[in-house]
Amino acid sequence: MFSKKSIILAPMAGISDRSFRRLCRSFGADFAVSEMVSAKGLVYGDRKSRILLAPDVSDKPHWVQLFGSEPEIIREAAQIALEAGADLIDINMGCPVRKVVKTGAGAALLRQPEAAVGIMRALDRAPAIPYTIKVRTGWDHDTFVLDDFITMATEFNARALTCHPRTAKIMFSGKADWEQLFAAAEKTSLPIIGSGDINDTATAKNHLSRPALSGIMLGRGTYGRPWFFREIKELLLNNQTWRPDSDLRRETIIKHGEFLKEEYGEKHSLLIYRKHLAWYIKGIPGAAALRKQIFTMTDSSAIEDMINELFR
Repeated sequence: MFSKKSIILAPMAGISDRSFRRLCRSFGADFAVSEMVSAKGLVYGDRKSRILLAPDVSDKPHWVQLFGSEPEIIREAAQIALEAGADLIDINMGCPVRKVVKTGAGAALLRQPEAAVGIMRALDRAPAIPYTIKVRTGWDHDTFVLDDFITMATEFNARALTCHPRTAKIMFSGKADWEQLFAAAEKTSLPIIGSGDINDTATAKNHLSRPALSGIMLGRGTYGRPWFFREIKELLLNNQTWRPDSDLRRETIIKHGEFLKEEYGEKHSLLIYRKHLAWYIKGIPGAAALRKQIFTMTDSSAIEDMINELFR
């Protein structure tokens, strides 16, 4: 599955829904991971958690991310996800957000490796569940645990490990320490995927050129830029700089709105669409004033007229 250098859309709450995954896949994303889904929510029948499982037609394979702290709950949730169409399960062991950490999930597992082992052991138990894990380098600068988690993931037959090379404590501040990740990746045969601070094609190309990495995962660099995947691939495959022209940008933005309407319905989709529009117009003269206008708009046809005017 990870035999080639893969470019992957990261699991991002409120971003990596079916609509955005479909757009990114259309521009060359090799994989697109779902939004983070609560394992407990699935097991206890939470409707919103179940909705997040639904695959898009482009989700081949369908890679679902779960978070939780209890091995048997996670195993049961993984089985539910597989029955709902998932092909691969990712376990979040790196999310630093407080509401996740306080439950013992996400980055809290970096401070409790025995709990992480319990989860991996449960997933590796017959019948084994195909899974990956996503981590950070440690809880803080005094607790580097990446090597330990790679060893554990290898022992319990994870398919791959993704690392965002920051500590949990610094959240998204500072700079991702990719050299630390490269050093760890060079010591293992487990497929290692890197994530963090990939905002331009040169950085993406540089990271993908490292033999020890099996791929990169794009997160915030895709905001308002689902075509980032094609930008990278044009540079890698054809050594060309590529940017979408105005027509393609307009078509993509309008298509995004249509996808969201299909997924969420007219009213709810508009709230989500306006957030994406604020990113799409970045760099356009008068963008700040336009953002204020966008967040007051309640008519989807008026929004489409505005997009057609901006990108004509």
